[in-house]
Amino acid sequence: MTDDANGAQLRDPAALEMVCDAVGDDGALCRVTGTLTGESLLLAGQGLDLALRTGRRLLVLDLARVLVCDAAGVDYLRRFGRDASAVGVRLRLSAASPAVNRVLDETGGRAYLAVHESVEEALNRGAERAGGLPAPHPRTAAPERGRPERSAE
Repeated sequence: MTDDANGAQLRDPAALEMVCDAVGDDGALCRVTGTLTGESLLLAGQGLDLALRTGRRLLVLDLARVLVCDAAGVDYLRRFGRDASAVGVRLRLSAASPAVNRVLDETGGRAYLAVHESVEEALNRGAERAGGLPAPHPRTAAPERGRPERSAE
């Protein structure tokens, strides 16, 4: 058995484990531990799919305890984020481990995934579009409309 950087015991470092909890009225936090690869996510993907069906509008993945990550794992998260967005769920990655950060940098994953420094930042951040870009500001005033034409009677 191996300890992670935070001192918690891992059951099987080669496996992917996820524990999800409700946060507030509209969020869910999933703590991801172990190996984040395309193959491990295919096996654990049912847990992510279930998280989409809870009716919560925000899903934060805490990646601090991920020991191994590959490009296929980041690509899976990209596709999952697209699917989540299609059903109105915002996906945010948080506290990425060095292994995850390396692959995000190598693949350009930050361009299409919302990545936050900490779980707290991801949970408390204002509404954002997929890809981590700020949401467009709504118009503060109604557009000017032309004056109604008067009939020439």
